[in-house]
Amino acid sequence: MSAAGSRDHAVLNRRAKLFAAATGAATVAYTAGMRWVNGQQRRGEPPLVPGSLPFLGAALTFGRDALSLLQECRREHGDVFTLYVAGRRMTFVCDTQSYLSVLRSETLKFEPFTDQVMERAFDYPCIRDDLDVETIDSMARRRLKGPDLADISAGMSAEVLRLLEQDPRVQGASGEFDLYRLIWDVVFAAGTRVIFGDGVLESGAAQEFQDFDEKFAMLVAGLPRVTTRKARGALRSLADTFAEIGAEPSAWMRDRQSLIGGLPASKRGRTQVAVLWATHANTIPSIFWTVAHVLSSKEATAAVVGEIEEKLGDAAGKPLSRGQLDGLHLIDSAAREALRLGAGSLIVRKAVEPTQLETRSGTWSIREGDQVCLAPQLTHYDPEVFERPEEFVIDRFMKGARFEVDGERTAFAFAPFGAGKHTCPGRFFAINEIKTMVVSLLGQLRFDPISEPLPGFQRGRSGLGIFPPERDLRLRWTRRSDAK
Repeated sequence: MSAAGSRDHAVLNRRAKLFAAATGAATVAYTAGMRWVNGQQRRGEPPLVPGSLPFLGAALTFGRDALSLLQECRREHGDVFTLYVAGRRMTFVCDTQSYLSVLRSETLKFEPFTDQVMERAFDYPCIRDDLDVETIDSMARRRLKGPDLADISAGMSAEVLRLLEQDPRVQGASGEFDLYRLIWDVVFAAGTRVIFGDGVLESGAAQEFQDFDEKFAMLVAGLPRVTTRKARGALRSLADTFAEIGAEPSAWMRDRQSLIGGLPASKRGRTQVAVLWATHANTIPSIFWTVAHVLSSKEATAAVVGEIEEKLGDAAGKPLSRGQLDGLHLIDSAAREALRLGAGSLIVRKAVEPTQLETRSGTWSIREGDQVCLAPQLTHYDPEVFERPEEFVIDRFMKGARFEVDGERTAFAFAPFGAGKHTCPGRFFAINEIKTMVVSLLGQLRFDPISEPLPGFQRGRSGLGIFPPERDLRLRWTRRSDAK
């Protein structure tokens, strides 16, 4: 090698060593920074998955596909592990037989999480300074079952039929419509009138609610206000609209108004928008998935239509009573199966002090301020609990169905509405809404089979309820009375 070549080779070697040293230093600095920002596992704590980004941790992966991430973490770390997600430590307990340890813990509380949602999403901080939230919740649970549930369910059935009779998309002997759009329009209008009363639903409120709902996950995440400006404007407008109830509201809303009536109108309206969101945001996609799954199978469609004809006959085109709705066992199973497949909700508790959490896999130390999460979606897609979990099996939840974990029956195999004493109080009404729309559509219209794959999930609302569809479904129909 020439002298010049030797010098060039030496220069290249020095540069390579410098680059390697710099890369190594950067790696050490990055790792140290990750540990400083995202923390590390302490003795006695569950395995920590810090993610790959400082502060964000596993947030991006969780937002894209929470189920796959949780399944991977469970395979690698076992039934209890902690994710670092956007500044939060979230410990997941995946074993349903350990759920009660979380739900019964005196130091793992539900209220801090809901209070944070009220502050971030509904712009109502410190709501407990103004209201007895437990009394309001207890009243809702009382009014959304028994005779009051019968009244509100019958009212919803009558209002849905009235709106469908007026809707040009389902007039005449045949036609077509976008399924999600039709369900959205009809259910939002019907449910709002039946719950809040006549005269409340102003022009533009539906669009404002949609603008608010589309950014709901970003609001809950506490992202900068500039990213949610439109949603916050919609919230203010909706709060003005719903500060007062209309004529002939539900008994639930009459009682509720008596408990919140002393608040300023702006705060009263914000609490009502929270009810509006809870009423519609998950029910509407639930109805879509139930109808879509049923229509995707000729056998399922025939079975549902058969039940409608057998149990209801000519009454399928008339308002239904609660007794009639309760008798629709196959449609009830179809609704629950669609909820099983489409639910991405989390059951969240916050540690208000350092906690020792006992599970079947061991006893774990939980830091004060950490969130402890149950992820029903993991169980909903667990082949050891649900055979062929990726498939829609219409009769899976028929009476007598039994689900087991490790040979033992579990009460938490199906939990799209939450679990424990904080289970959603409106779950019975939501199921009746699904049944009402299924009967109203399939009882009167004959649909061309859906031959294309169903749309995927909009996963941006991971942790917050039922996933909306990525796209709509265009359906062709013929009126049953004209199709014999």
